[in-house]
Amino acid sequence: MPELTDLPAQGPATLGGVRAFLRYAEADVSDNAELEGIAAAVNALVRTWPCCAESQGAEAFTANVTRGADMMAGRLFRRRESPAGVAAFGELGAVYVMRNDPDVAMLLGLGSWAKPMVG
Repeated sequence: MPELTDLPAQGPATLGGVRAFLRYAEADVSDNAELEGIAAAVNALVRTWPCCAESQGAEAFTANVTRGADMMAGRLFRRRESPAGVAAFGELGAVYVMRNDPDVAMLLGLGSWAKPMVG
């Protein structure tokens, strides 16, 4: 597990990256405080995962880790609109929020996307 001191000082999720993922207009800054808090929480978690090991000693995180962390923060922000797990109602009834996002798992090397490791 990488030490926090060996990783780049900022990120991998950033306010700008999360805002871009959510397609927020430049002038809309009403949710910036909450987005910064979510990005900080995602960073605290993702920095402890093996996907960050490649970024040790580098000036920036790899592109896949940065994008995955921004996506994860965006999903957590959108999750506030579906606290009971219901994203919308369609023709066939309720549409639920997915438990895991396979795109985020792939980018961050989680679950079945994790690199084999010998312990």
